[in-house]
Amino acid sequence: MKQLFKQFITFALPEATSVSWLERFRSVLGVALALLAIIGLGFFLTSYGSAPPWIVASMGASAFLLFILPSSPMAQPWAVIGGSCVSALVGVTCTNLVHEVAFLIPLSVGVAILAMFALRCLHAPAAALALLIPLSGLTDFHFVLFPVLGNAVLLVLCAILYNSLTGKPYPHRPKKVSNFSPVEKRENQIEDEEIDTVLASYNQVLDISKADLANLISQVEHGAYQKKLKSMLCKNIMTTEVLYVGMDSPLEQAWKLLRHRHVKALPVTDSTRRVLGIITLEDFIKSSAVDFHQTFGQRIKGFMRTAVPGLNSLPNAVGQVMSKPVRVISQDRNMLDLAEIFCGDGHHHIPVINANQQLVGMITQSDFVKAIDQSIDIR
Repeated sequence: MKQLFKQFITFALPEATSVSWLERFRSVLGVALALLAIIGLGFFLTSYGSAPPWIVASMGASAFLLFILPSSPMAQPWAVIGGSCVSALVGVTCTNLVHEVAFLIPLSVGVAILAMFALRCLHAPAAALALLIPLSGLTDFHFVLFPVLGNAVLLVLCAILYNSLTGKPYPHRPKKVSNFSPVEKRENQIEDEEIDTVLASYNQVLDISKADLANLISQVEHGAYQKKLKSMLCKNIMTTEVLYVGMDSPLEQAWKLLRHRHVKALPVTDSTRRVLGIITLEDFIKSSAVDFHQTFGQRIKGFMRTAVPGLNSLPNAVGQVMSKPVRVISQDRNMLDLAEIFCGDGHHHIPVINANQQLVGMITQSDFVKAIDQSIDIR
Protein backbone atom coordinates (compact mmCIF):
# COMPACT_ATOMS: atom_id res chain seq x y z
CA MET A 1 0.00 0.00 0.00
CA LYS A 2 2.83 2.35 0.91
CA GLN A 3 4.56 1.63 -2.38
CA LEU A 4 1.33 2.23 -4.31
CA PHE A 5 0.82 5.56 -2.55
CA LYS A 6 4.41 6.57 -3.36
CA GLN A 7 3.89 5.72 -7.03
CA PHE A 8 0.67 7.77 -7.08
CA ILE A 9 2.42 10.79 -5.54
CA THR A 10 5.27 10.47 -8.04
CA PHE A 11 2.80 10.29 -10.90
CA ALA A 12 0.53 13.08 -9.66
CA LEU A 13 3.14 15.65 -8.63
CA PRO A 14 4.94 17.59 -11.36
CA GLU A 15 8.71 17.68 -11.54
CA ALA A 16 10.46 20.10 -9.20
CA THR A 17 11.22 23.47 -10.77
CA SER A 18 14.84 24.39 -11.46
CA VAL A 19 14.21 28.08 -10.74
CA SER A 20 16.41 29.42 -7.95
CA TRP A 21 14.91 30.90 -4.79
CA LEU A 22 16.45 34.26 -5.65
CA GLU A 23 14.54 34.28 -8.93
CA ARG A 24 11.35 33.24 -7.14
CA PHE A 25 11.61 36.15 -4.69
CA ARG A 26 12.48 38.53 -7.54
CA SER A 27 9.36 37.50 -9.45
CA VAL A 28 7.02 37.66 -6.45
CA LEU A 29 8.30 41.11 -5.47
CA GLY A 30 7.67 42.32 -9.02
CA VAL A 31 4.07 41.06 -8.89
CA ALA A 32 3.46 42.78 -5.55
CA LEU A 33 4.95 46.12 -6.64
CA ALA A 34 3.06 46.15 -9.94
CA LEU A 35 -0.30 45.43 -8.29
CA LEU A 36 0.45 48.05 -5.65
CA ALA A 37 1.06 50.59 -8.42
CA ILE A 38 -2.25 49.70 -10.11
CA ILE A 39 -4.17 49.98 -6.85
CA GLY A 40 -2.48 53.32 -6.13
CA LEU A 41 -3.50 54.65 -9.52
CA GLY A 42 -7.04 53.39 -8.96
CA PHE A 43 -7.32 55.19 -5.62
CA PHE A 44 -6.02 58.38 -7.17
CA LEU A 45 -8.45 58.32 -10.11
CA THR A 46 -11.58 57.06 -8.36
CA SER A 47 -11.53 58.89 -5.03
CA TYR A 48 -10.57 55.86 -2.92
CA GLY A 49 -12.86 53.16 -4.20
CA SER A 50 -15.86 54.90 -5.75
CA ALA A 51 -17.29 53.49 -8.98
CA PRO A 52 -15.99 52.43 -11.45
CA PRO A 53 -13.79 49.75 -9.84
CA TRP A 54 -10.09 50.61 -9.80
CA ILE A 55 -8.63 47.15 -10.55
CA VAL A 56 -9.92 44.09 -12.36
CA ALA A 57 -9.33 40.58 -11.05
CA SER A 58 -7.64 39.35 -14.22
CA MET A 59 -4.65 41.63 -13.52
CA GLY A 60 -3.48 39.18 -10.86
CA ALA A 61 -3.15 36.44 -13.47
CA SER A 62 -1.64 38.89 -15.96
CA ALA A 63 0.97 39.94 -13.38
CA PHE A 64 1.81 36.26 -12.87
CA LEU A 65 2.64 35.93 -16.57
CA LEU A 66 4.61 39.18 -16.82
CA PHE A 67 6.84 38.52 -13.82
CA ILE A 68 6.93 34.72 -13.53
CA LEU A 69 6.88 33.88 -17.26
CA PRO A 70 8.14 37.08 -18.93
CA SER A 71 9.36 35.18 -22.01
CA SER A 72 5.93 33.70 -22.75
CA PRO A 73 4.25 34.98 -25.95
CA MET A 74 1.16 35.54 -23.79
CA ALA A 75 3.13 37.91 -21.55
CA GLN A 76 4.29 40.33 -24.25
CA PRO A 77 2.91 43.90 -24.28
CA TRP A 78 0.57 43.48 -27.26
CA ALA A 79 -0.82 40.25 -25.83
CA VAL A 80 -1.51 41.85 -22.42
CA ILE A 81 -2.94 45.16 -23.62
CA GLY A 82 -4.60 43.96 -26.82
CA GLY A 83 -5.97 40.75 -25.32
CA SER A 84 -7.39 42.50 -22.26
CA CYS A 85 -9.06 45.29 -24.23
CA VAL A 86 -10.46 43.01 -26.93
CA SER A 87 -11.90 40.61 -24.36
CA ALA A 88 -13.39 43.47 -22.36
CA LEU A 89 -14.92 44.98 -25.51
CA VAL A 90 -16.39 41.63 -26.53
CA GLY A 91 -17.72 41.06 -23.01
CA VAL A 92 -19.47 44.44 -22.82
CA THR A 93 -20.88 44.08 -26.34
CA CYS A 94 -22.27 40.60 -25.67
CA THR A 95 -23.76 41.75 -22.35
CA ASN A 96 -25.63 44.52 -24.18
CA LEU A 97 -26.92 42.19 -26.90
CA VAL A 98 -27.66 38.91 -25.09
CA HIS A 99 -29.62 38.74 -21.85
CA GLU A 100 -29.78 34.99 -21.24
CA VAL A 101 -26.81 34.23 -18.96
CA ALA A 102 -26.67 30.57 -19.97
CA PHE A 103 -25.87 31.65 -23.55
CA LEU A 104 -24.17 34.94 -22.75
CA ILE A 105 -21.17 33.57 -20.83
CA PRO A 106 -20.01 30.88 -23.32
CA LEU A 107 -20.68 33.25 -26.23
CA SER A 108 -18.67 36.06 -24.66
CA VAL A 109 -15.68 33.88 -23.74
CA GLY A 110 -15.69 32.01 -27.06
CA VAL A 111 -15.85 35.14 -29.22
CA ALA A 112 -13.17 36.83 -27.09
CA ILE A 113 -10.73 33.94 -27.58
CA LEU A 114 -11.51 33.83 -31.32
CA ALA A 115 -10.84 37.58 -31.55
CA MET A 116 -7.53 37.19 -29.71
CA PHE A 117 -6.54 34.44 -32.14
CA ALA A 118 -7.35 36.70 -35.09
CA LEU A 119 -5.47 39.70 -33.66
CA ARG A 120 -2.48 37.64 -32.45
CA CYS A 121 -2.91 38.78 -28.85
CA LEU A 122 -3.63 35.54 -27.01
CA HIS A 123 -3.62 36.30 -23.29
CA ALA A 124 -5.13 33.67 -21.02
CA PRO A 125 -6.13 36.01 -18.15
CA ALA A 126 -8.08 38.16 -20.65
CA ALA A 127 -10.56 35.32 -21.13
CA ALA A 128 -11.51 35.84 -17.48
CA LEU A 129 -12.64 39.37 -18.38
CA ALA A 130 -15.02 37.98 -20.98
CA LEU A 131 -16.52 35.90 -18.16
CA LEU A 132 -16.39 38.51 -15.40
CA ILE A 133 -18.17 41.25 -17.37
CA PRO A 134 -21.35 39.22 -18.17
CA LEU A 135 -21.45 37.92 -14.58
CA SER A 136 -21.26 41.49 -13.27
CA GLY A 137 -23.77 42.76 -15.82
CA LEU A 138 -21.45 45.54 -16.98
CA THR A 139 -22.78 47.37 -20.05
CA ASP A 140 -20.76 50.61 -19.98
CA PHE A 141 -18.09 50.72 -22.72
CA HIS A 142 -16.08 53.13 -20.58
CA PHE A 143 -15.11 50.05 -18.57
CA VAL A 144 -12.87 49.04 -21.47
CA LEU A 145 -10.85 52.26 -21.14
CA PHE A 146 -10.75 52.27 -17.37
CA PRO A 147 -9.98 50.19 -15.48
CA VAL A 148 -9.08 47.58 -18.18
CA LEU A 149 -6.87 49.62 -20.51
CA GLY A 150 -5.43 51.69 -17.66
CA ASN A 151 -4.61 48.57 -15.61
CA ALA A 152 -3.05 46.75 -18.56
CA VAL A 153 -0.86 49.66 -19.68
CA LEU A 154 0.39 50.37 -16.15
CA LEU A 155 1.09 46.69 -15.56
CA VAL A 156 3.15 46.49 -18.76
CA LEU A 157 5.10 49.64 -17.83
CA CYS A 158 5.86 48.20 -14.39
CA ALA A 159 7.04 44.95 -16.01
CA ILE A 160 9.31 46.82 -18.44
CA LEU A 161 10.89 48.83 -15.64
CA TYR A 162 11.19 46.13 -12.98
CA ASN A 163 12.21 43.21 -15.20
CA SER A 164 14.80 45.26 -17.06
CA LEU A 165 16.32 46.61 -13.83
CA THR A 166 16.54 43.12 -12.29
CA GLY A 167 18.27 41.41 -15.22
CA LYS A 168 15.27 40.07 -17.14
CA PRO A 169 14.98 42.33 -20.21
CA TYR A 170 11.35 42.89 -21.16
CA PRO A 171 9.71 42.78 -23.69
CA HIS A 172 11.38 39.45 -24.28
CA ARG A 173 13.80 39.07 -27.18
CA PRO A 174 15.25 35.62 -27.91
CA LYS A 175 18.95 35.40 -27.08
CA LYS A 176 21.24 34.71 -29.99
CA VAL A 177 23.50 31.75 -29.31
CA SER A 178 27.01 32.76 -30.41
CA ASN A 179 29.35 30.22 -28.79
CA PHE A 180 29.09 27.60 -31.51
CA SER A 181 32.05 26.61 -33.61
CA PRO A 182 31.78 27.19 -37.40
CA VAL A 183 31.00 23.50 -37.92
CA GLU A 184 28.30 23.55 -35.25
CA LYS A 185 26.77 26.75 -36.61
CA ARG A 186 26.46 25.17 -40.03
CA GLU A 187 25.13 21.82 -38.89
CA ASN A 188 22.95 22.91 -35.96
CA GLN A 189 21.23 25.85 -37.63
CA ILE A 190 17.49 25.51 -37.26
CA GLU A 191 15.57 26.87 -40.22
CA ASP A 192 12.24 28.68 -39.82
CA GLU A 193 10.65 26.33 -42.33
CA GLU A 194 11.60 23.30 -40.23
CA ILE A 195 10.06 24.82 -37.09
CA ASP A 196 6.93 25.83 -39.00
CA THR A 197 6.52 22.31 -40.36
CA VAL A 198 6.78 20.73 -36.91
CA LEU A 199 4.43 23.26 -35.32
CA ALA A 200 1.91 22.79 -38.12
CA SER A 201 1.89 19.03 -37.59
CA TYR A 202 1.62 19.57 -33.81
CA ASN A 203 -1.43 21.81 -34.43
CA GLN A 204 -1.54 23.19 -30.91
CA VAL A 205 -0.74 26.48 -29.21
CA LEU A 206 2.63 26.33 -27.42
CA ASP A 207 3.52 28.81 -24.69
CA ILE A 208 6.92 29.53 -26.23
CA SER A 209 7.96 31.63 -29.20
CA LYS A 210 9.31 30.07 -32.37
CA ALA A 211 12.67 31.81 -31.90
CA ASP A 212 13.00 30.57 -28.31
CA LEU A 213 12.09 27.07 -29.40
CA ALA A 214 14.77 27.15 -32.11
CA ASN A 215 17.33 28.42 -29.57
CA LEU A 216 16.44 25.69 -27.08
CA ILE A 217 16.82 23.01 -29.73
CA SER A 218 20.16 24.47 -30.84
CA GLN A 219 21.49 24.66 -27.28
CA VAL A 220 20.45 21.08 -26.53
CA GLU A 221 22.15 19.91 -29.73
CA HIS A 222 25.20 22.01 -28.85
CA GLY A 223 25.43 20.40 -25.40
CA ALA A 224 25.04 16.90 -26.79
CA TYR A 225 27.55 17.69 -29.54
CA GLN A 226 30.14 18.97 -27.05
CA LYS A 227 29.58 16.00 -24.75
CA LYS A 228 30.15 13.57 -27.59
CA LEU A 229 33.23 15.40 -28.87
CA LYS A 230 34.77 15.50 -25.40
CA SER A 231 34.49 11.72 -25.16
CA MET A 232 36.34 11.19 -28.46
CA LEU A 233 40.07 10.70 -27.99
CA CYS A 234 42.80 10.62 -30.60
CA LYS A 235 43.22 6.87 -30.13
CA ASN A 236 39.60 6.43 -31.24
CA ILE A 237 40.16 7.96 -34.66
CA MET A 238 43.82 7.24 -35.47
CA THR A 239 45.08 4.72 -38.01
CA THR A 240 46.94 2.06 -36.06
CA GLU A 241 48.53 0.23 -38.98
CA VAL A 242 51.00 3.01 -39.65
CA LEU A 243 54.06 2.70 -41.90
CA TYR A 244 57.32 4.21 -40.67
CA VAL A 245 61.04 4.25 -41.51
CA GLY A 246 64.28 4.75 -39.62
CA MET A 247 66.76 7.59 -40.01
CA ASP A 248 69.22 5.34 -41.79
CA SER A 249 66.63 3.85 -44.14
CA PRO A 250 67.54 4.36 -47.83
CA LEU A 251 65.58 7.04 -49.61
CA GLU A 252 64.64 4.54 -52.26
CA GLN A 253 62.88 2.42 -49.62
CA ALA A 254 60.97 5.44 -48.32
CA TRP A 255 60.06 6.46 -51.88
CA LYS A 256 58.68 3.03 -52.69
CA LEU A 257 56.59 2.97 -49.51
CA LEU A 258 55.13 6.38 -50.30
CA ARG A 259 54.33 5.56 -53.90
CA HIS A 260 53.35 1.89 -53.75
CA ARG A 261 51.36 2.07 -50.50
CA HIS A 262 49.66 5.35 -51.51
CA VAL A 263 50.56 7.29 -48.38
CA LYS A 264 51.69 10.90 -48.24
CA ALA A 265 53.88 10.88 -45.15
CA LEU A 266 56.06 8.46 -43.18
CA PRO A 267 57.08 9.01 -39.54
CA VAL A 268 60.80 8.58 -38.96
CA THR A 269 61.64 6.74 -35.73
CA ASP A 270 64.61 5.44 -33.81
CA SER A 271 65.07 1.83 -32.74
CA THR A 272 62.55 2.25 -29.89
CA ARG A 273 59.88 3.71 -32.20
CA ARG A 274 60.25 7.20 -30.81
CA VAL A 275 59.36 9.78 -33.43
CA LEU A 276 62.32 11.82 -34.67
CA GLY A 277 60.81 13.41 -37.77
CA ILE A 278 58.55 12.88 -40.77
CA ILE A 279 59.22 12.52 -44.47
CA THR A 280 56.73 13.48 -47.18
CA LEU A 281 56.64 13.78 -50.96
CA GLU A 282 57.28 17.48 -50.49
CA ASP A 283 60.56 16.69 -48.71
CA PHE A 284 61.72 14.68 -51.71
CA ILE A 285 60.96 17.54 -54.07
CA LYS A 286 62.63 20.18 -51.90
CA SER A 287 65.83 18.11 -51.60
CA SER A 288 66.09 16.88 -55.19
CA ALA A 289 68.41 19.78 -56.25
CA VAL A 290 67.87 19.17 -59.96
CA ASP A 291 66.74 21.29 -62.88
CA PHE A 292 63.03 22.02 -62.57
CA HIS A 293 62.74 21.94 -66.36
CA GLN A 294 63.13 18.18 -66.08
CA THR A 295 60.04 16.05 -65.78
CA PHE A 296 58.98 14.92 -62.32
CA GLY A 297 60.14 11.38 -63.11
CA GLN A 298 63.54 12.59 -64.29
CA ARG A 299 64.01 14.65 -61.11
CA ILE A 300 63.16 11.73 -58.86
CA LYS A 301 65.38 9.33 -60.79
CA GLY A 302 68.24 11.78 -60.55
CA PHE A 303 67.54 12.21 -56.87
CA MET A 304 67.53 8.45 -56.28
CA ARG A 305 70.84 7.79 -58.04
CA THR A 306 73.58 6.19 -56.03
CA ALA A 307 76.02 8.89 -55.01
CA VAL A 308 79.39 8.86 -56.77
CA PRO A 309 82.14 9.95 -54.36
CA GLY A 310 83.45 13.37 -55.26
CA LEU A 311 80.93 13.86 -58.10
CA ASN A 312 77.47 13.66 -56.55
CA SER A 313 76.53 14.98 -53.12
CA LEU A 314 72.80 14.15 -53.23
CA PRO A 315 71.36 12.73 -49.96
CA ASN A 316 70.66 9.02 -49.89
CA ALA A 317 69.26 8.43 -46.37
CA VAL A 318 65.90 9.41 -44.87
CA GLY A 319 67.52 11.29 -41.98
CA GLN A 320 69.11 13.73 -44.43
CA VAL A 321 65.85 15.04 -45.89
CA MET A 322 63.19 14.47 -43.23
CA SER A 323 61.32 17.37 -41.61
CA LYS A 324 62.13 17.95 -37.96
CA PRO A 325 61.13 18.62 -35.31
CA VAL A 326 57.76 17.01 -35.92
CA ARG A 327 54.46 17.82 -34.20
CA VAL A 328 53.04 14.78 -32.37
CA ILE A 329 50.00 14.23 -30.17
CA SER A 330 49.24 11.80 -27.34
CA GLN A 331 46.71 9.07 -27.96
CA ASP A 332 44.85 10.15 -24.81
CA ARG A 333 44.37 13.76 -25.93
CA ASN A 334 40.93 14.95 -26.95
CA MET A 335 40.17 14.99 -30.63
CA LEU A 336 39.31 18.71 -30.44
CA ASP A 337 42.98 19.48 -29.77
CA LEU A 338 43.69 18.54 -33.38
CA ALA A 339 41.67 21.47 -34.74
CA GLU A 340 44.33 24.05 -33.91
CA ILE A 341 47.11 21.81 -35.25
CA PHE A 342 45.44 21.15 -38.58
CA CYS A 343 43.89 24.60 -39.09
CA GLY A 344 46.46 26.85 -37.46
CA ASP A 345 49.80 25.16 -38.08
CA GLY A 346 49.12 23.81 -41.55
CA HIS A 347 49.90 20.19 -40.70
CA HIS A 348 48.31 17.38 -42.70
CA HIS A 349 49.62 14.32 -40.85
CA ILE A 350 50.06 14.00 -37.08
CA PRO A 351 51.94 11.01 -35.55
CA VAL A 352 50.24 9.69 -32.41
CA ILE A 353 52.34 8.52 -29.46
CA ASN A 354 51.65 6.62 -26.25
CA ALA A 355 52.75 7.39 -22.68
CA ASN A 356 56.24 6.05 -23.49
CA GLN A 357 56.60 8.50 -26.42
CA GLN A 358 56.41 5.59 -28.88
CA LEU A 359 54.65 5.78 -32.24
CA VAL A 360 51.27 4.01 -32.09
CA GLY A 361 49.32 5.56 -34.95
CA MET A 362 48.76 8.38 -37.40
CA ILE A 363 45.94 10.89 -37.86
CA THR A 364 45.39 12.72 -41.13
CA GLN A 365 43.14 15.65 -41.94
CA SER A 366 40.81 13.16 -43.63
CA ASP A 367 40.57 11.13 -40.40
CA PHE A 368 39.76 14.29 -38.45
CA VAL A 369 37.08 15.48 -40.89
CA LYS A 370 35.51 12.03 -40.96
CA ALA A 371 35.35 11.94 -37.15
CA ILE A 372 33.75 15.39 -37.05
CA ASP A 373 31.19 14.31 -39.65
CA GLN A 374 30.30 11.22 -37.63
CA SER A 375 30.01 13.22 -34.40
CA ILE A 376 27.40 15.51 -35.95
CA ASP A 377 24.88 12.67 -35.70
CA ILE A 378 24.20 13.08 -31.96
CA ARG A 379 21.32 10.64 -31.71
